[in-house]
Amino acid sequence: MKKMELFALEIDETLFYNETIYYMKMPESWRNFFNRERTDRFKLAFKVEPLGKKLKSIFPEIVSVCSNNKVLLDDQPWLVSTKPIHSSYIKHLTLGWLAHLKDYSIPDLPQDVKDSELVWVSSTFGEVHKFIDNYQWVPGMAAVKFCQESKFLDLGNELREELKFYHVIFNDKHECISNPIRKSHRHDPFSYVIRFALKTRGGNADRAILTVSLGTRRYLSDVQIKDGKCYMRSGHSCSVLVSVQNPYVMNPDRSFSQLKFERRPRNSSFTAWESALDELYWDVLNGESFESDSLLANPKFYSDGDGEITAYVVNNNLFAGNSVKAGIGLPEKSGLYNLAKGFLTDYGARELQLIPDISLRGMNDNRFPIVVPKEERLTIEIYSSPEMFDTVKMELSTAQKSIENVIILNEISDSNFRLNSDKEVTVELVHCNPESITSELEIHRYKDGSIAQEKRINQIVKQLSKVEQPNHSVLALVEIEEKGKWRDGADPKKAIREGLKRTGRLSQFIHPLTGDEKGDLSRILNAVLDLFNDYGLFSDNVNKVNASGTLLSISVIKAGNKYLPAISRLEGTDLSVKLLGNDRWMTLSEAALKMDESKFLDNPRRKNKSSEVFKAFITAEIHSELERSSGQVIVLINATLRNGWLGAIGNTKIQCDRVPYLNERLVNEPRLRFIRINATDDVPQYRIIIDDEMNRFTKALGVFKDLEGIYYGVGGRPNAWKGIANDATKFSSPSKLLLQQRAVEYIPLGAENENESDELALLADHLRRLGLTYDKHTIFPYTMRVLSSLSKYITGNEDDYDYDAEFDEEVEMDSEEDYVEVKS
Repeated sequence: MKKMELFALEIDETLFYNETIYYMKMPESWRNFFNRERTDRFKLAFKVEPLGKKLKSIFPEIVSVCSNNKVLLDDQPWLVSTKPIHSSYIKHLTLGWLAHLKDYSIPDLPQDVKDSELVWVSSTFGEVHKFIDNYQWVPGMAAVKFCQESKFLDLGNELREELKFYHVIFNDKHECISNPIRKSHRHDPFSYVIRFALKTRGGNADRAILTVSLGTRRYLSDVQIKDGKCYMRSGHSCSVLVSVQNPYVMNPDRSFSQLKFERRPRNSSFTAWESALDELYWDVLNGESFESDSLLANPKFYSDGDGEITAYVVNNNLFAGNSVKAGIGLPEKSGLYNLAKGFLTDYGARELQLIPDISLRGMNDNRFPIVVPKEERLTIEIYSSPEMFDTVKMELSTAQKSIENVIILNEISDSNFRLNSDKEVTVELVHCNPESITSELEIHRYKDGSIAQEKRINQIVKQLSKVEQPNHSVLALVEIEEKGKWRDGADPKKAIREGLKRTGRLSQFIHPLTGDEKGDLSRILNAVLDLFNDYGLFSDNVNKVNASGTLLSISVIKAGNKYLPAISRLEGTDLSVKLLGNDRWMTLSEAALKMDESKFLDNPRRKNKSSEVFKAFITAEIHSELERSSGQVIVLINATLRNGWLGAIGNTKIQCDRVPYLNERLVNEPRLRFIRINATDDVPQYRIIIDDEMNRFTKALGVFKDLEGIYYGVGGRPNAWKGIANDATKFSSPSKLLLQQRAVEYIPLGAENENESDELALLADHLRRLGLTYDKHTIFPYTMRVLSSLSKYITGNEDDYDYDAEFDEEVEMDSEEDYVEVKS
């Protein structure tokens, strides 16, 4: 029998209580500075959190920062460090940041702020643990201790590699990053990454689990600023790991700080440091300023580490190409986890029991024939070159080995086809000239880029209003260059999608032909099947779903800084959607076109009623469904909604034998069941072991159940991930894409017995196979995933909901105010 080993250990924070630490309180004058600066009687003008987070990223010895108002009101420990960092560094960085907040220089600050004294106090974790956040210091202490000595990584096949690890705070997470590895001069450097995080588990929140996540981080080696041009894309900040020689007095070891820079409209330089503290870092620790452009003009010089400055620019998706592909091999994951596990168990942490596979019942793995709601006629307008149109038509009407050797469209006449579906659906393919809608936006003509965007939207609406509209649904496939090919602000995709939406068309983009026959075919098939997904068509797997009632799936769709509560309903093969502010159930395609008419909410905060409105919305719909139907009502809900939206599904609140408390009637409703679905980094990484032999692991799929009643679903691999041997490693084959399926957590709530709980978990897993695009599983059940995919009809952005690069492409997004992870 297959068994799963989670990459996590049960840990008691008292294991570190005797470790010596140093803490610093914030000087009274600094606390008064924050307390004086207010926008009104109740709200501070400046937050303490950005300062603390940045100090922690610059000085990884700082394992905990108190960033909330307690440090201002109660004089609690502010910084906790494993070493007493030279106070002048902390002072100069903080004064520079405070001056920046007021938009003046340090000499202009109040005298008492400038004269403040910083004092480190020696203590132990046992003495101060009540005042500091164990979600920070426990993984921080584990990372610091792990990095104290070099480690030998066992990669199998008699290959062992000695590695030195460095403790780094990356995006506010404690990581151990290995010394960079460069296989040959043809390859970019990369590091192994071990990330520690303290988590609690749903239904047993008193049990502290230290998760161990393994991945890689790739670095830039190719020049990105050359001949007066910069090849870095805009959109997000880029991280760089920096070490200056001897950053701390008498400290022989290197210490790496995470700084960030971003692309800016060119003045004197192409890029700029993201924040004042990033820029101040150089003045304080390096003694002089440093231009971020230098890192892109000669990245190899700084990554070689021969000078005073060592810097590794993280090669995320802001740069084109990388000779080292994403992912990490199974032997590397296993070897790294064995290193971490051995170290932690020596400290007293406890291994978790292996989890058995319960997925004894198989499921249909066929996507075709496509399941459609009714007989109808569809038109697909293809805005493309003639070559692309001919290729699309040919590929869709030819049997394709990659999709079960079936034909998607059977030709009736030159432009008319019969869809490979369970009911009669005819599809007309129409070629349209793309030039008038796909040219870049005329941003040079307007100071405000939104004007150029609105002009394109109106142009599309005007153009299509002159075309005779058929009395059936029209979908659009648009050939267009990828994001990196456009000037900043000139990419027309968002305007195209909005313009087509206003004319009643769902849309999908496809990149131009490249000459790579296999790659071009894959993009064409996925683009067309994505269109069918958006329209609400299912794979044949929907006929194998074993649900004794109605399925409701609940999500909140993010659209910029606004949020839209949404519910999908699946009865047999009938899918419908309801959005907040719209009184009726709609088809999926109708919902996409009607999103502008819905009611968007602000992010939940103490001062608004977003969570109350959300709870009232979903409660009313659950009540209505129970009254409308006589069978079970099974509610699938995204675990992230416990963060501000619905506290009733938090880890401390849920109990497996009862549904979440929404009101008195529902908690006692015998026909109601919930399944909490979690695909965040709360869910540990894993390895699947065959026959209990610890040296034999596989990429098998299945549903695994632990003793707590928590289930972990591992889906099958898409075709693109196949063909890689289980013993392949990034170390030996850096140019191979090495990806592993993500485990998704299912927690059934309210089941009468263990058998029913098993059935609910298997149902959630089966629902991940209903989509047309992917040949195995999506991460979320289809009925939840389609709600997330609706966001592109508001934001215009195409997101990949099913790819997890395990740290490779990590770019920190700007966090929403007060939208924080609930540690409960």
